[in-house]
Amino acid sequence: MADASHQFKPVKFEGAKWDLSHLNAFTFKRDVGFEVNVLVIFSSHCFTHSFRWDTRQRSEIPAEEIYHDGREERVLDKVRYELSCRLLKPILLTLDQRRIVVANESSRNFMTVEVKNEDDSELNYAVFFDVEKDQNRRKRLILRVQSAYCLANGLTKRQKEAKKVNLNVILKAAYEGRGIRP
Repeated sequence: MADASHQFKPVKFEGAKWDLSHLNAFTFKRDVGFEVNVLVIFSSHCFTHSFRWDTRQRSEIPAEEIYHDGREERVLDKVRYELSCRLLKPILLTLDQRRIVVANESSRNFMTVEVKNEDDSELNYAVFFDVEKDQNRRKRLILRVQSAYCLANGLTKRQKEAKKVNLNVILKAAYEGRGIRP
C-alpha cells in the first residue's frame, strides 16, 4: 500500500476545485531477475511551475495561485494539471514500452516523452523521474516523478539522439546502486 504522506490535498484554482488524487502514490511489481515493488511518488512540479517561468511579477500573482508544499512555493499551472490528469499515470504504467533516455548523467535522472496529442498534433509532454532503492523496505524501489510538462521548444538535439534505456535496466541498476551509462 502506498504511503499516505505521498498524497496531495485538493486545491482551488480560479474557483474550480482541483482533485489531485491522480497523483497519489501507487505501486507496481516488476521482475528484474527477481521481483521488486516499485513505489511511484510525485512532486508538485507535475501541476505547478516556478515563479521565474511565470509571465507576471511575483507581486502580481494572486495568493490563491501560490502552492506551498512545505519545502517550496510554486505557481499553480492549469496546463500541467490537465495534462497530468490525462496522461501521467498511463505513461508511468507503460514505461516498459516507452522510449526512456538519460536526462542528466550525473544525477541518474531519466525522461520519457509523449509526442502526440489525442488528435495527432505535436505535444512533447516530458516526464522526468529518478529511481532509487528504498532504504527501509526490502525489494522496493522508489520512482520519483520530479516533473512533467510540455517542452516549449520540443526535444533538444541531445534528447533526440540519446540512446534508449530499458526500464528493467534502470530498476536493476538502482537496486544494485549502479549508474546507467547513456
